[in-house]
Amino acid sequence: MLALLTAGMVAASALLSSPLRAEEVQGFQPRISLLPKQVEILRKTLRNDSAAGRAFEPVKKLAERALGEKPHPVKKIVSEGRLYSDPEKKQSLQARHDLPKTEALGYAYALSGKTEYGEKAREFVLAWARLYDPDGNPINETEFIGLMKAYDLTRVLFTDRQRSEVGQWLLRMAEKQKAAVRPTSSTSKNNHHSHALKIIGHAAFLLPNPELIRWAVADYKRHLNVNLSPDGSTFDFHQRDALYYHVYDLLPLIELAIATDKNGIDLYTYTTPQGANLEKSIAFLIPYITGEKVHREFVHSTVKFDLKRSRAGDPSIQVGEQWNPRKAKTLFDLAGYFQPRFHQVKFPGEDGALSFDRLLAACR
Repeated sequence: MLALLTAGMVAASALLSSPLRAEEVQGFQPRISLLPKQVEILRKTLRNDSAAGRAFEPVKKLAERALGEKPHPVKKIVSEGRLYSDPEKKQSLQARHDLPKTEALGYAYALSGKTEYGEKAREFVLAWARLYDPDGNPINETEFIGLMKAYDLTRVLFTDRQRSEVGQWLLRMAEKQKAAVRPTSSTSKNNHHSHALKIIGHAAFLLPNPELIRWAVADYKRHLNVNLSPDGSTFDFHQRDALYYHVYDLLPLIELAIATDKNGIDLYTYTTPQGANLEKSIAFLIPYITGEKVHREFVHSTVKFDLKRSRAGDPSIQVGEQWNPRKAKTLFDLAGYFQPRFHQVKFPGEDGALSFDRLLAACR
């Protein structure tokens, strides 16, 4: 499959000199999801590689189910700081299921070319843009990246008025995130700010907004200076004594690094004056994945809410539970975009099946 993708990249170079498609002429080519040449490569890969087809199948099935559904946006998402059993949190998480559905519709449209997927994605995007009121909470809003990618892939199907409407909403979301940053708080050093940067950065490139792009790139580097340690550990790992939060902190950083790379900006290789970088922090997990090391989660967490969540039965926060390496699978699938060796790491119980995230990462 990787050989086919490589061959596809060579063949795709001819696309740059071929007549531009309508969306490219109008300036609506994707910016944060799949570049036009990557769409062509992946379409060819899906036609010729059965493993790639199986990786895409769950995304396609989710999109097909969504074709028969209506969006269920809410005005406010309530999640961060609430217990797993909180009724408002449950309602918000149920509504937030719309976001991966919208992302699946976007990819299904891009990779199949079938307009019905794109039109349904547009319905979901507009429903949320017209009702949801951004509040600047990065944990509550982190999954809107899926909706942004769907909009990125289907923007050509929106009218000028609709594009203006969505653009203003995304800008408001990014500005709310930026305004909510508290420089003296620990949240400016931990996963909260990683997720805020992901949201701000994706919106900045999608719009595009040069001033916001410059701010996001500069603040990404500032954040790494206080978030990552030269030994690969993160502020979150020490604050929460949990690899769960180490992963949760790195995921938005690698996602944003991929988006910036698609726009010609290299954040992945940025190394702090102390010698820390994203690659070291991802590799920090490898001994725990291979079984060379084990870690009992949250035992020495400095955040009291972790114990409260554990006692309330939150399945993601169980004090003393051994960390499950499978929790890092998506991170390593995405990180392979920059460093193929991360795709060589063997996870316990892995069947070797190609994931959609890995399929995307293999296509640069």
